[in-house]
Amino acid sequence: MRVSFNMIYGKAVTNMNTRLAEIIRLNEQTSSQQKLTRPSDNPSGMARALDLRSTLNQLTQYEENLDTAEGWLTLADDALRLASDVTTRLKELCEQAATGTYTAEQRSMIAAEARQLMEELVGIANTEYAGDSIFAGSKTTGNAYEMGLAATVQDPEGASLVVEAVAGGADSTIYLEFLDSGEVGTDELRCRYTTDGGSTWQEATLAAGETVLQCGGVQATLAAGSTVTATEEAGSADGTALWLRPAAIYQGNTTDAISVLHAGSSATTATAAGVFSTNVVVRLDADATLPGPLGYAYSTDNGATWSTGHTSTNGTLQLPGGILTLGPDGTALTQGEQFLVQPENGAITLAIGASTSVQINNIGKDIFGGLYTPAGAATAQAAEPQDANLLEAVGQLVGYLESNTLDGIGQCLEVITKAQAQLTTALGVVGGRETRLEFARSSVATISDAVTAALSNIEDADTVQLAVDLAKAEYAYQAVLQSSSSIMKLSLLNYL
Repeated sequence: MRVSFNMIYGKAVTNMNTRLAEIIRLNEQTSSQQKLTRPSDNPSGMARALDLRSTLNQLTQYEENLDTAEGWLTLADDALRLASDVTTRLKELCEQAATGTYTAEQRSMIAAEARQLMEELVGIANTEYAGDSIFAGSKTTGNAYEMGLAATVQDPEGASLVVEAVAGGADSTIYLEFLDSGEVGTDELRCRYTTDGGSTWQEATLAAGETVLQCGGVQATLAAGSTVTATEEAGSADGTALWLRPAAIYQGNTTDAISVLHAGSSATTATAAGVFSTNVVVRLDADATLPGPLGYAYSTDNGATWSTGHTSTNGTLQLPGGILTLGPDGTALTQGEQFLVQPENGAITLAIGASTSVQINNIGKDIFGGLYTPAGAATAQAAEPQDANLLEAVGQLVGYLESNTLDGIGQCLEVITKAQAQLTTALGVVGGRETRLEFARSSVATISDAVTAALSNIEDADTVQLAVDLAKAEYAYQAVLQSSSSIMKLSLLNYL
């Protein structure tokens, strides 16, 4: 076989390019300190490195969530401790005011401080972290509480007065007594009221057929049909008495509200009650007329699987966690109609691990109490448990102090004491979440170190080995150059 000059030249160039490419590859690794600069360097290693980097990014997100959760919970911890301190001071004032030797003027001075402390409690309950309310459930864009007015009703004779709403504004508690016995909305009812603890009195009249009672700048809407009893002696509260006093009204959301969505052609109404842990889809399996009998199925996994064969004879459907009530009687229902029962979830949770999360917010009414309007209700009511409702007890205390009502002060002390224990319980829950964060942070850090080490083993270059390999590659390149140069000089003319 004849070896041509062209073949020699081509082979020399190929060898030189091969050696030069190796030098360039090693130079790239040296400059980047990375073994993997392109997928072709190590395809399986590159795939593994991408998986590890994805895990590392997830761990970074967990660390950010931990920082956020720590900020929320630390602030909640501080706020609850401060609320407990304020409550301790309120108990001291309550004990002082309950002393029979105190005068009306002394109780008035205590009332001024108690009103300020109530506003301080509301301010604590409205604590925000980075503009988000931490005690308003998942409604973080507004205040958890707003100050307003509410009524405390007392009647030793057992009358049934119900106050549906109180509107307007007042700087001091309005204490009101009725001068006539009768029925709201039917009889004309005269009353007297005072805004200065009984020093001066004014009179007002609720006309027959009317339900809104005007007391200066405050309007109290009374339930039609409720009854009142006349008071004989001014300030004695021996009949129906009202205290229109300050109140804190919860604006956030809760975990006990339930909404129902209906998909179907019938005009049925649907309401749900109970404690649902998840959404429940209800399907009617046959045409029926309320109240039944009717057959139905339900699903707790958004329709993936169904529990079938259930029946109802009274329009009330039994579901996991509660009931769904359909109405009115006589309504025709169609097979295939569906109802979605959705429990309201006021909790905000953040993932702090692959399979764990932590709640960072709180439901204010479950800690501080106050008034709130349940889903579907027309009027506000006191949050449960009423015997540990802090803000309602403080509002009533202010009302009793400003009206110099000694009997009610002792009752408030008992409720405030229980409410402080409830604050302590909430503080323990928040503290438990903070402890979880510490362990979760340690776990994330440990996993992050392990993943980083594994990624380093795949990607990071050994600088000592790189220096050796680069020296060898340069030596090989020089050898190729020299040998190629020597071969290229060979010619038959050299032997003539």
